[in-house]
Amino acid sequence: MKQPGEKYLKTVDLLRKSKPVLDSTEEIEREVIRKISFSVMRKTSTFSFFDLLFGWTNIVWIRRSLIAVSVILVTLFVYQQSMIVRQLNWLTIQVVSDQAKSMAYSRSGMADRFKLLKLSGNRNNFKNTTLSETEIDLLIQSFDELQNDYDNLRRIIEADPELKDLLEKKLSEQNNKKVKL
Repeated sequence: MKQPGEKYLKTVDLLRKSKPVLDSTEEIEREVIRKISFSVMRKTSTFSFFDLLFGWTNIVWIRRSLIAVSVILVTLFVYQQSMIVRQLNWLTIQVVSDQAKSMAYSRSGMADRFKLLKLSGNRNNFKNTTLSETEIDLLIQSFDELQNDYDNLRRIIEADPELKDLLEKKLSEQNNKKVKL
């Protein structure tokens, strides 16, 4: 008995030697040319909306350049978002004043520092401050009480014209004395 490999080789050899008999090669040639030309005409005559919209994807350099542009745009977007987040974090650290009262009192350096400390929510540490937290709270409370008393006094003076005239007269006298010095 022969091995299967030998049978296979003999069969392949036999097939190579036996070529098909072609009776009419011209007919076969005409048929192949007709089918090729028909398929070309069919491709050019049919309108494809898909090809119209996405035909540019077959061009390699356009595809690669658009990929590069999209990578650049995504990188810029990520950078912009990181800058916005960084600025928002910086803004949350900043002092925000949400009071509507105007500060019409005489401003000393320490009064400003206490007011800033109150408005900042104790986020700022002053280097030279040796006051405890309870002392600072008491100072801020007394400062607010003084501001309220001052606002009440201004309303009373504005309501009484005689008192207003008397106060303006005294203030003008004090200003004249200061100028004479």
